[in-house]
Amino acid sequence: MENTQGLSRRGFFGAGAGGYAAAIEAAENGASVVVLEKAEKIGGDSALCDGILGGWGTRLQKDAGIELTADEVFEWFTANPEWYGAFDMDVARLNADKCGETIDWLQDIGVEFEPEVGPRFGYTELPAIHQVIGKGAAMMDVLAKTAEAAGVTTYTGAPAIGLEADETGRIIGVRAEKGGDAFNVKAKKGVVIASGGFAGSSEVLTAFNSESAGLMARSDPNMTGDGLLMAMEHGAHICKADRLPLVSSLAGLETKSPVNLNYAFRLHEIWLDADGKRFFDESTPFESPLGHNAILRKQNAQGGAQPVAFVGTTPELSALSEKMPIQWPTANTVEEAAELAGLDPVAVKATVDAYNAACAAGRDDECGRPAEFLVPLEAPFYVAPITSMTTLSLGGLKIDVDARVQRMKSPADKGAVHQPIAGLYAAGETCEWNCAAGWTVLTAMTTGRIAGRNAASEQASE
Repeated sequence: MENTQGLSRRGFFGAGAGGYAAAIEAAENGASVVVLEKAEKIGGDSALCDGILGGWGTRLQKDAGIELTADEVFEWFTANPEWYGAFDMDVARLNADKCGETIDWLQDIGVEFEPEVGPRFGYTELPAIHQVIGKGAAMMDVLAKTAEAAGVTTYTGAPAIGLEADETGRIIGVRAEKGGDAFNVKAKKGVVIASGGFAGSSEVLTAFNSESAGLMARSDPNMTGDGLLMAMEHGAHICKADRLPLVSSLAGLETKSPVNLNYAFRLHEIWLDADGKRFFDESTPFESPLGHNAILRKQNAQGGAQPVAFVGTTPELSALSEKMPIQWPTANTVEEAAELAGLDPVAVKATVDAYNAACAAGRDDECGRPAEFLVPLEAPFYVAPITSMTTLSLGGLKIDVDARVQRMKSPADKGAVHQPIAGLYAAGETCEWNCAAGWTVLTAMTTGRIAGRNAASEQASE
C-alpha cells in the first residue's frame, strides 16, 4: 500500500454524500484530496436512501411556480423539537438558507430529478420535496464520478483508525489501514470527518443511551461512530448523542411481511403489552418519535418482550394487502388471536371490548386516541410482535457555521466557550444537527460543501 506521508493532501473519511460533496469542493478549490472509505464500496447510507431532498428557491420550484422561503424552512425545522430537534439554531439556520443551493448544485453536476416538487407524506407539508431519479444510488454515482474527474483519490476498504495532531493540537493527518497494512495521510490543509453516525452499532448506541439496548441496529453496519469517537480523543464536544436515535416500529418483521406502523397506511391497530393492555395512543403521527419511543420503552420495561400489534380488518388493511401479502397470524376471534400472540385471551378480550366501547362512545379515556382514529376492531384479527429499530443516530460533533469541529475551552483558556479544533471539520450524520425529514442527506452535502471549501482555503501546515 502506498504510504502517503508527506504529501500535500487534504484527508477525508467517509465516501458518502457528505464526504464526496466536501471532496469535490475542496478539489475544485485547489486542494489535493484523499477519501478514505471503511467499506469495500462507496455510498454508505447515502446510496441506500430514497433520494428525497427538501429545499427552497430551486430552479425546479421556480419552473413549477412554487414560492417557498428560507424562513419557512427554518420555522419547520424548529416547530417540532421533540421530533428531530433543531439542536443548534445557527447550524439549522445555515441549512435552511443553503439547502436550495445544494439541490441546484446537484443538478449542475448531473444529478437528475423528477420535475414535480411538493409536500410528501411522512416528510413535510412544505412544497419542498425534490425526488432524485434513481434515488440515492444514482446520486452517489454522479458524486463519485464528479469527484474522480476533479482529481479526488478514493481508497475503499481503508478504514481510518485515528487522527494525528501536532504539538499545538492542530489535526495534521489521518492514520488508516488497508489490507492489514497501516499508512498515514498527511493533511496539510485539514481533515473532514464525514463518516456517518453510529446507528449500525448496538454497542455504541447503548453506550450513549442505555435505552437503546433493545433496538435493532438496521443502518449500514459500517456506521459505527468511528469518526465521532476519534474526534472525541482530541477533545471534540459531543452534543445530544445521548438522545434516543430515530426509532421506527415494524410489526411482523419475523413473518417477512413487515409493516412500518402508521407510515404508508394507518391500520388503526392497538398496541398491547405483555399483560394484554394498551399503553399509548396508537394514532401518534409517524414523524413523531413519541409513539415509537413508547414501544421501545415498554419493551425494555418488559425485559425485552416485544409489544404486540393487534389489528382488525379495515379498508386500510385490505388496501395494504393488495400491495403486499400480510403473512401475520390471524384468527376469527379475539381469544384465538391472543393465543397466537402468546397473550392471555381473557385480558386481551377485556382490552378489545373496552377499546370498541370507546369507539362507540367516540372518546378514548384510556390512551387519549382522537375520535377520528377510533376505528372498531372487527374479525378476522391479525397479530404481530413489534420490533423497534433504528437507521439514524441523533447528535454528534458540535460544529459551527464554517463546519469546524468545536471543543469546550479549558478553565485556563480565555474567549468563547466553544473553540474550533484547528484543522478539523465535519459534515452530515456525524454532527450534532443532522436530521430532519427530507433534509438529512441534503444536510450532509450542504455542510460537506462548506467544510470542503473552508478546509481548502486554510493555510497549509508544515
